[in-house]
Amino acid sequence: MCDAPKIQKLTSLPSGTMRFIDWSSLQFHLIWIYEGPVLPYARKGEFTHKGITCWLVRKGCVEVTTGRQCITIRPGQWVFVEAPTRRQSFSADAEILSIYFHLAWPGNEPLFERKKTEVFPASQFPYLEAPAMRLLQFVRRNINKVDANLRFEKCSFEVFLRTQELLPAWLRAYVECMLARGHTPLRLVGMDERATQLVIALDRHPLSEAFDLDGFARRLGLTTRHLVELFCKEYGVTPRCYFENRRRDAAKHALAHTSASVKSTAFTLGFRYESHFCAWFRRFEKCTPSVFRKRGMAED
Repeated sequence: MCDAPKIQKLTSLPSGTMRFIDWSSLQFHLIWIYEGPVLPYARKGEFTHKGITCWLVRKGCVEVTTGRQCITIRPGQWVFVEAPTRRQSFSADAEILSIYFHLAWPGNEPLFERKKTEVFPASQFPYLEAPAMRLLQFVRRNINKVDANLRFEKCSFEVFLRTQELLPAWLRAYVECMLARGHTPLRLVGMDERATQLVIALDRHPLSEAFDLDGFARRLGLTTRHLVELFCKEYGVTPRCYFENRRRDAAKHALAHTSASVKSTAFTLGFRYESHFCAWFRRFEKCTPSVFRKRGMAED
């Protein structure tokens, strides 16, 4: 029997040069939480997810393949799945507790690097399950759809706030578990405030409108070239690429999770003509929006 690792409290998390304002830019939200038999569409296949996927296997088993790694997870085990792409195959009787959430810095840099799928007994980290179940029970009471993708479900402001209150308890348990398993955060150095201001502005800017980068740089007292260099240093891409990635993700979500027509999606993203949108979409997905929707190739 394996000895339970020593719990690493958050006070053991090195702060580096991080300030309160730096930690406050960490983005997190719940996308999905579910317990029960594995839903038919998720039993077998290849899936791409940008967020963090955690399962506690209750019954049956699942085989997960990421890269060259193939692991079988059995009842009583947690699995933190490597991102972004995996193949999964659940047994017919499989039942799980499934949590899918986002925890990253602006620009989608993860808090922890996840190079491999990790499997461990639930008994080693008993503090993981309780906050997950509290979150699950609240969502079940307030969201009618069993397999709800919470980002697209209607809810009251009270339900949203309460969910945001319960989620940090799960995040704390997750971070404590990752620390105990030897992981350290990727970023422990404060970000340049000017680059942070820009990424926040890009995240809030309407996808249907062009972003005035020159004007934003002037307001910060910088040249556009200097601001782009600062942004690239912090986030690894240019501001233009970052904003285009937002439009790309929005297009894929609209096609995968809504009934909006291709034409309507194009107009929402600022394209005057459907043909221009289709050509733009095809450049990065190698297929038309209609084919993408039919094949179910969306990344969650």
